[in-house]
Amino acid sequence: MSSEATKVLLAETWSEDIDPTDWWMSEKLDGVRAYWSGSNFYSRQGNLFHVPDFFKAALPKVPLDGEIWCGRGLFQKCISIVKKQANKVVPDDYKFLTYLIFDAPSHGGKYEDRVKWLQTNIPQDDDKCYASVVGVKKCQGLADLKQCLAEVNAAGGEGIMLRKPGSRYENKRSSTLLKVKTFYDEEALVIGHKPGKGNCTGMLGALECQLPNGKRFDVGSGFTMDQRRKPPKKGSVITFKFQELSNAGSPRFPVFLRLRTDLTWDDVLEAAKTKTPISVKQKVVPTTKLSKQHSILFSVIPSRDGKTGKKIARSDDDDEQPSSSSSSLQKPDAREECPYGEKCYRKNPDHLKQYQHPSSTTKSKLTKTTSRTKSSSKSQSKVESEEPASPTTTDNLLVKDKNKGRQFDDDDEDEDDDQQQSTASTTTNKRKRNLEEKSNIKPTRKRVKKS
Repeated sequence: MSSEATKVLLAETWSEDIDPTDWWMSEKLDGVRAYWSGSNFYSRQGNLFHVPDFFKAALPKVPLDGEIWCGRGLFQKCISIVKKQANKVVPDDYKFLTYLIFDAPSHGGKYEDRVKWLQTNIPQDDDKCYASVVGVKKCQGLADLKQCLAEVNAAGGEGIMLRKPGSRYENKRSSTLLKVKTFYDEEALVIGHKPGKGNCTGMLGALECQLPNGKRFDVGSGFTMDQRRKPPKKGSVITFKFQELSNAGSPRFPVFLRLRTDLTWDDVLEAAKTKTPISVKQKVVPTTKLSKQHSILFSVIPSRDGKTGKKIARSDDDDEQPSSSSSSLQKPDAREECPYGEKCYRKNPDHLKQYQHPSSTTKSKLTKTTSRTKSSSKSQSKVESEEPASPTTTDNLLVKDKNKGRQFDDDDEDEDDDQQQSTASTTTNKRKRNLEEKSNIKPTRKRVKKS
């Protein structure tokens, strides 16, 4: 157990009344939160992770804060590897995991100083190092934030994290660290009630709900105490928000928003025939073969050779994030932009020294110092037009909802992550026990292998 691991910095939720300009942006990871004590990895609850020695050999002997990660959309796969008991660990699985570091808790300096220290002291080019520093970029404004969020969502990522410039590391939930995510809101049918526990004893614990495709799930957060005392009745329709679907097709982190007295369940089913809700669409589950690391926003994570474990710089490592090969804490390119841009045919060295030739993709992502005002206005109009359309049956995204700005209680997210980790581990153990029991039974007839 580690008491320090239970005191990591936690994020609050960003709202549009907070100006993100000059805050530091990074991708919100969908891995397993891991505190490095200087000798071992621990969970947020202080539990020891049984990690192979080679995975931690190159790390400095000081506390670090980050996530063990194996790719976008592979959260459940990552859990199944990291949560194994010591006698069940498969060392080769860790060759395709990365410890993505985003802070140094004991450094004591400002955020910018902590990031520079990490970039200096984490040997990211070393084949023996299975860690990488999460890349950051200074936000140019609301349009820039929305554009980066849209890019992360399109790539299957989870969201954006905002760090307040000059902030210190705090051992608690802090407003200097904000999470920005796209939530979908949809309708569900209430089919039952689950009793509450602890402070909610004698009241509602969670609503048992059903989606238009028949999928059942529970909604346990977002209620006021009055709503818990007098919850929506069976047969009523509610609107809830969720972040994404699990591999099994259930909404992740569902939060109650409101009771829909203006809709019947027949209305929802009829609307779903013409516009398929996100929750009804079949999720494309990423491959569980750990053959490649995917780059994240503002960072390039090299692939590894399956046999030797050495880092390999493949072309597709860069293609996912063309502008992410360097952190925005580095000095900007001071050269003037060539008027012909990427179409310029001149190749002589003098011309290349005097002018830069950014691609159209890079232009849309990085705001240059010499043309910041002009590009900012263009970016604003572009982002507004590219805002994703509503995936819901009757309402828009939460950011467009009539309740925009209202604070909803979704602080249970971190606890939900831990519950999912526990559930995944329990399910895996049950399956193994069943297989072991079956293997001890002598067959009386020839088995037929199931396809």
